[in-house]
Amino acid sequence: MPRFEIVIGLQPRFALATPHFRFRALAACAGRASLGGDREVAMACLVAGRLGTAMLAPYTITPSDSKARSVAAKQWLASLSVPATVRAALVVVADAVATGSRTAAAAALTVLLTVATHNIDEASATELRALIADLSPAKEASDT
Repeated sequence: MPRFEIVIGLQPRFALATPHFRFRALAACAGRASLGGDREVAMACLVAGRLGTAMLAPYTITPSDSKARSVAAKQWLASLSVPATVRAALVVVADAVATGSRTAAAAALTVLLTVATHNIDEASATELRALIADLSPAKEASDT
């Protein structure tokens, strides 16, 4: 009897692992939104989320890279037409990420979620809440 069931279940040694994208719903929200305010808020939340994710394992980038990414993100965010409250919250997120403090980043993302909640859908907000939970001090203490 051939042993195909064993061979079929294995990936070739040259196969790449399936990538995991943390913000599927947020990217879909940005893609579905009409041009202008809601789309730009969703894209800005996506960038803020990716800045926060870089503070977690396995990414954990160096402080100098984190500062450079925050400066670049603030420069890009300045070109968007988002409400003033959202813009202010986004700047605070970028500054918090630049400090390297996961607690400050979680607090800043919480404020961003509060002001941007009417521009994004519930699935997107849930993804941001999960990131906030991962950055929170309780989670940080349990990881070490």
